[in-house]
Amino acid sequence: MDPRRVLLIFAVCSFAIWLLDACVRDEATSRGDDQIYELMAQDPATTHTFPFAYRVLVPTIVHVLPFGHTFSFSLLAWLCSGGAGAITYVLLRRFAVREALAAAIGLILATSPGLLVVSLRDGRNTDAATVFLMLLAVLLMVDRRPRALAATLLVAALTRESAMFLVPLTYALWAARPVDVDAARLTAVVCAPAVTVYAALRLGIPTVGREQVLGYGEGLIEGRIENLRRGLDRWTTEGRRIFTQFGPLWLVAPLALRDTPFVRRGLVLFAGCLVSMTFALDWGRMMLLAAPVVVVAAGVVLQRHGRRVVVPVLVGCALLNVGYAVHMHRTGVAEGIDNNSLPPYPVR
Repeated sequence: MDPRRVLLIFAVCSFAIWLLDACVRDEATSRGDDQIYELMAQDPATTHTFPFAYRVLVPTIVHVLPFGHTFSFSLLAWLCSGGAGAITYVLLRRFAVREALAAAIGLILATSPGLLVVSLRDGRNTDAATVFLMLLAVLLMVDRRPRALAATLLVAALTRESAMFLVPLTYALWAARPVDVDAARLTAVVCAPAVTVYAALRLGIPTVGREQVLGYGEGLIEGRIENLRRGLDRWTTEGRRIFTQFGPLWLVAPLALRDTPFVRRGLVLFAGCLVSMTFALDWGRMMLLAAPVVVVAAGVVLQRHGRRVVVPVLVGCALLNVGYAVHMHRTGVAEGIDNNSLPPYPVR
C-alpha cells in the first residue's frame, strides 16, 4: 500500500473535520464534563472527578504542549479524527474494498456526528482519540502484529477505560476455534501491559464524586438496572443518537454477518458496547466505539454492489453529516451544550 496515499487521505480527512468545525459555532465556554478535562489539563497531578480522572493521556498531552489549551485540545481532535479516517481506509483495503469506496467511508467516519461534536467542544473529550486507537488496534489484530498491538493497547488504556473492550476482541479475532489455548496465551501476553496499566490507574489515582455519577451510587446491580431504565425512558432520544453515529451504514452492515467471519467475531465488541450502556446514559457515544466493526461490515457489503446501492448510501451518510452540522450550528450547540444542565457530580 502506498504510504503517500494514506497520508493524503489523512490530510483530506483532517482538513474536512477542521473545515466543518470552522463552519459551525463551538461551545461558548467549557462546562460540565468539558471543564473537567480542562482542569485535568491545567493540573494532571491533582484529584479529579470519577471516572474522568482515569483518562489521563489527552489532558496530559495538552498540559505539556507549548500552545493554548483550546488549540491543543482541538488540534488533537482534528488529528485523531483524520487519523480515524485514514486507518479506516487501510483497514477496508485489507478486506479488498476498492480504494475509492474505502476512502469515502473513511471521510464519512472522520466527519460523522460523533467525531464532529468532539471538535465543537473544542476537543475537550476523549472520543476522537479513543476511536482512532481502537481502529488502529483492530488493524493490528487483522495484520497479526502482536508487539505493535501491545503498545497501542497500552496507550488506549491511558486514554479511556472502554479500550478494555479490545481485550476479548483480540482473542475473538485470533482464535481458530472457540477454545484456543495458543490464542488465549498470545492474547494474555499482548494485553497484559494494558490491563496492568488500567488496573494501576484504577487503584492508584484518587477520585471524587463516584457516588454522584449515575449508575454508581445505587450499587453494582441496582445501578445497572437504573441506568437501563433511564435510557429506555428516553428511547427516542437515545435511538436517534445511536442512528446518527453511522447513519445509513447501520442499514447495510448487518448483511455482512453471513459471509464475513471478521464481522461475526466483531460482535464481541458490540457486546462490550451494550454492557457499557448500563454504565453510561449517552448510548450514542457508546455505540460509536463499534466503529471498527461497522465500517468493515458496511464496506464489505457495499463492495458487492454497484452504484445503485453505493451512491444512495454514501450520499445519505454525507447528508446526515452535513445536516447534523447545520443543526448544531443553529440550535444544537446552544441547547445541547451551552444551556445543558450541569452534571450531578462535582466538576473537578
